[in-house]
Amino acid sequence: MRRQFDHISDARQFIVDRLSDDALLGRGGRLLREGKYLLPYDPTQEDAAQDLMGAIVKVDLPARGVRAHIIDLYQIVLDHLDASGYWDAICEVEGQITRDEMIQMLQDAASAEHVIAPKVNDEIESHQDAHIFFVHGAGEIFPFVRTNKVIGLLSARKPVVFWFPGSYDQALDGSPTLNILGIEQGNTGGHYRATNVFDL
Repeated sequence: MRRQFDHISDARQFIVDRLSDDALLGRGGRLLREGKYLLPYDPTQEDAAQDLMGAIVKVDLPARGVRAHIIDLYQIVLDHLDASGYWDAICEVEGQITRDEMIQMLQDAASAEHVIAPKVNDEIESHQDAHIFFVHGAGEIFPFVRTNKVIGLLSARKPVVFWFPGSYDQALDGSPTLNILGIEQGNTGGHYRATNVFDL
């Protein structure tokens, strides 16, 4: 049965209890599930969610012997655009092209398949001492990168939790529906599996 909380801050103990579980972390040698999780929260509570994530990573999980590593999708995109030289080009045409053209330009420059997911996978591989990974920044890179795309391309052998500013539900046919920032997205496809943290 899905647990519900009026405010993301009220869920602190629940989140810590579930995400420090030995079976979820694979401490028995095998992961409990595929290891991809979504932690949805009300987008209006973004600041509280970020504060909560920091407190859980720095205080709560270490107190239970769990090391977590934070991955920022927005920073990955900014670093890539800067390093590849795309940033200057985007700044030059901003205001001269339509919103759809800008989205397409960003999708071409920092795609989930060729840029973001590989960099997330690389960062996970380079932090082997971590037991669990928290990924955030999905709201900042929407709509040119869709969370379901990134999730579907991950190859992590450790639990990865996406902090998601929106809702994660299932349609009547059982397919997953990710609605980010309060925007209805409809069926996002069933090609990936991710467990809602509040269903644990």
